[in-house]
Amino acid sequence: MKKRQIFLLFFLLVMLPGCWGKSENMLSASTQTNEAEVAKLTEALDTSNDFTVVFSEPGIKLHQYEKDYVQEIDLSQGAAVQLLYGYITDAGMGKGAYGGNEPLLARETLQQAWDAFYSTNQNAICITNGQFFRNDDQASTGLAFPVKANGAILTEGYAGESEYPDEQLMLLIYGDRASITALDIRELYSSDAANIIGGLKPDADKGVNTETGRTFVGVKDNNNDGLSETLLIFTSPTATQYRAAEVLRYFGASEVIMLDGGGSTQLICNNTSYISSPRTIPQTIGVLRGE
Repeated sequence: MKKRQIFLLFFLLVMLPGCWGKSENMLSASTQTNEAEVAKLTEALDTSNDFTVVFSEPGIKLHQYEKDYVQEIDLSQGAAVQLLYGYITDAGMGKGAYGGNEPLLARETLQQAWDAFYSTNQNAICITNGQFFRNDDQASTGLAFPVKANGAILTEGYAGESEYPDEQLMLLIYGDRASITALDIRELYSSDAANIIGGLKPDADKGVNTETGRTFVGVKDNNNDGLSETLLIFTSPTATQYRAAEVLRYFGASEVIMLDGGGSTQLICNNTSYISSPRTIPQTIGVLRGE
């Protein structure tokens, strides 16, 4: 318990200043909220041991505590992650934030995405939402940040330096390891990682203290060899950003990235919906069991 309280203090010292610096209004309005959040996180640390394993497959476990879910994906055991997306309706050539492409992708329900994923790979286990996107009333839409899927750049995104320029990260997924670094367009094009997805720092202001849908990803080095061979995907319909990051740290994540949330957060495993939403989405994260 003492170790967890020390971690909580460190976590709050690191995370809260990122929120306080946004504006004077946010500073004054959030003081009481942050105090309440401290109490919630203290209670959360007392209950983290209550996470139970919903199921275990080669290379993957799904953990649950109330409405929070964590997929523990060990790439070194043959588990794999694929970045999936709806069909391209407009190539968006030259429309990307850095001069490359920014295609429009068909939006689909998570069930439709799961059905397509499973139909092409019987080792499919879970699927969840992924990239931020332009949530308008169109059937096709663009992604905010870069995505590289199966070795090819899908999109540079539309955001560029216009949205959260100092808070952008990218998750790089190699065959047997993963890492999270600052988003760098040059590294996007030069990296040998087959799959890359852009996102935000865990304390970027997306309603930091609001209990809403959250999808966060962390990376973990299981054997202390300096390489993170485990991915941790947190999904919850009602969590603050602090809660999402704290849970991943509890599971051992050394770095954390925030993906889309709110009504986009959804989770299906083995054709069972654990977190559902009527929102259609253009891009998803598929997880496959080890062989």
